[in-house]
Amino acid sequence: MRKLLVSVLILYTINSASQIDANALLVLPAETTTSINSIPIATIQEGALIFDTDKKKVFEYNGTEWKELLTPPSVFPKTGNYTLIEADNGNILTFNSTTDVTLTVPSALPIGFNVSIYQIGNGKVTITGAGGVTIKNRLLRFSTAGLDAGAGIVCTSTNVFHVTGDLKRN
Repeated sequence: MRKLLVSVLILYTINSASQIDANALLVLPAETTTSINSIPIATIQEGALIFDTDKKKVFEYNGTEWKELLTPPSVFPKTGNYTLIEADNGNILTFNSTTDVTLTVPSALPIGFNVSIYQIGNGKVTITGAGGVTIKNRLLRFSTAGLDAGAGIVCTSTNVFHVTGDLKRN
């Protein structure tokens, strides 16, 4: 009998602990895309959040525009030399070239900037820094190792980037 009582008590505790009080939930204002875009910019506080009922996504106002939160990465194919831009942050670049290409990392990308790259052609991808940018790798490997090799690039401090992945020396 005691085991039964303890079991019932445990089940009751688990059940009641797993219920969420609907009054405790955070609810964002919800508007259509048109309504959101018609809000006078001068009245929007930086950091404001809103749910777009048309796109079914949450947006944050960054001081100049509404930016979608929690966006999945996109894949951008490249076929030749390329210089990273801030819009590449969080995305995936695929390099499909028969000859070797250079990926240049410019200065002034934000700390935390990160991008994944993949060599999907025969041409290797060599990562270099421009104008005051330092590229670091523990083993001094800065080129993709071959077909289907992948690498990650992360800005760890101002103009300092670490690369990791399936890499080889130039």
